[in-house]
Amino acid sequence: MKRATWDIFVKELYDRYYLRMCEFAYRLVACREAARDIAQDAFVVLLESQSRVSDNPAAIKSYLYSIVKNAALNRVRHQHIAARIHTQHKMDEADEMGALQAMVHAEIIGELHTALDSLPGRCASVCKMAYLEGKKNQEIADELGVSINTVKTQKQRAIFLLRNKLSPQSFAVILSLLLS
Repeated sequence: MKRATWDIFVKELYDRYYLRMCEFAYRLVACREAARDIAQDAFVVLLESQSRVSDNPAAIKSYLYSIVKNAALNRVRHQHIAARIHTQHKMDEADEMGALQAMVHAEIIGELHTALDSLPGRCASVCKMAYLEGKKNQEIADELGVSINTVKTQKQRAIFLLRNKLSPQSFAVILSLLLS
């Protein structure tokens, strides 16, 4: 693949996976700013690794998760050493499970954002305000200048539309996240 084509390809991957990589990194380092830096750095590494990486999207996604996981764990190790809490941090099975759970969570959040972005405007706004921002129906109604019944209807419509856009497994997990 030519360099210009590769650059465009990586930009498309960035648009598709950046939020997922940020969420994954955040679950490992517990710092939004550091998570964004780690995710951005992963795409820079990908951009510079053209000759070493397959152009298969699934392989690249796995490669990005590996880069983010390693960078995040390196950051955690550095923090432990700097704080002199631990002289050496080794990843054990619990850390692996935590990383796997963080990866699954990032994928679910990424799928949710993609599905929400495909909803009609008002429906998506109400859903994001209610479930992602945690606003009450009355707050949403006041902010949008609509009745509380309109808010309730838009939330029901969003759930119905999301059910049709997501796999049954993803919908069940996302629904449990939204309603918890």
